[in-house]
Amino acid sequence: MLEGFNTSGTIIAEHIQEALEINLWISLVLFASVVLPMVYLAWKYRESNVKDEDIENITHNTLLEIVWTVVPTITLFVCFWYGYTSMVTARTMPAVEDSIVVQVEGSKWKWRYEYAANDNGFVHKLGGAYTKPIRDENGKIIQKGTMGKSALYVPVNTNIILEMTAPIDDVLHSFFVPAFRMKEDVVPGRITKQWFKADTVGEYDIECAEYCGTDHSYMYSRIVVMPVDEYNTWFNSNNDTPEGDYLTSGDAILQQHGCKSCHAINSDKKLVGPTLQTRRLTKEQVLDVIENGQNKLGYAMGEMPAGMATGADAEEIAVYVAGGMTGEQPASFASCSGCHGEDGKGQYGTAPSLVSYDVDLLRNVLKHGKKGMIGKMPSFPYVTEEEVSAIAEYLQKTK
Repeated sequence: MLEGFNTSGTIIAEHIQEALEINLWISLVLFASVVLPMVYLAWKYRESNVKDEDIENITHNTLLEIVWTVVPTITLFVCFWYGYTSMVTARTMPAVEDSIVVQVEGSKWKWRYEYAANDNGFVHKLGGAYTKPIRDENGKIIQKGTMGKSALYVPVNTNIILEMTAPIDDVLHSFFVPAFRMKEDVVPGRITKQWFKADTVGEYDIECAEYCGTDHSYMYSRIVVMPVDEYNTWFNSNNDTPEGDYLTSGDAILQQHGCKSCHAINSDKKLVGPTLQTRRLTKEQVLDVIENGQNKLGYAMGEMPAGMATGADAEEIAVYVAGGMTGEQPASFASCSGCHGEDGKGQYGTAPSLVSYDVDLLRNVLKHGKKGMIGKMPSFPYVTEEEVSAIAEYLQKTK
């Protein structure tokens, strides 16, 4: 649902709504002026009601021709004027020194926001996957959702300039705020801009209006418009959000960075990427890595070459690794243990663990990205060491 669509939170929205309503009424009048006479004339001059000798050959009607030329011309200029003035309002950026500039990044499938440094030098970085709250039939929230750090917080009656982009290897998105009648494409490798000035305190939905893949319909966020003093208190603090620091659990961090858009935690739900469970590789994934090698993830052992095993040996290794490396170890695993260790745990970070998502594996994948069977996972260089450790600890608890 496009929540907030029936409200008008900015002056831009008021202009655009006025233009839409005027165009709608003009369109209805023009529709009626064509269809109603057409129906009437079709009825009045039906074949059974007109004799052949009554039919005249009318060449033209000067007054009628002037009317049907002048009236549409006037209505066209009316539509143009309201469209033009609303476009000028929407596209004329306020001065930067009179505005708050926020960097916006859209990526599969989340929005991220970065503010300028405050007086303490602290930079607020918000964003991530967003789950809407669930309400009962009376509108009462029965499940809060995960807005957390995924909202854009702004002060009321203040110019906000959004400088938007997407990672170069991502896809096209569109930043759409229904209540503000504001929609702007977010293009990989380019900077697009939009601005607004919210005149009412409240919360307004953000949606992606450009189909961008599997979880396009879940690419939500929210603009939270706050009183100016409350916003300034938060902005000049080191708190993650105006409601305090965001949850630091591994589950919350996975949600924040959008990992759950592609990865399920438990094996009962298969999404785009591999399930983040302790037994982390399927037979097909192991065979794919053996056959094609693996791009360098920053490990000391370097890039894994393709063809380390073939035929029955590769099949045997794949079954053993995908089975959680339990039971008798096949002799063919010797070609793997040189780098990954006899227990498959990566020999103190020199090569990836084949058993679980440990700290070393998570750090290297998030820092360098990873190419696999379903495509390339982008890097997440802004994930901190503390967050990596929290994610690893959380995943270890899923055993």
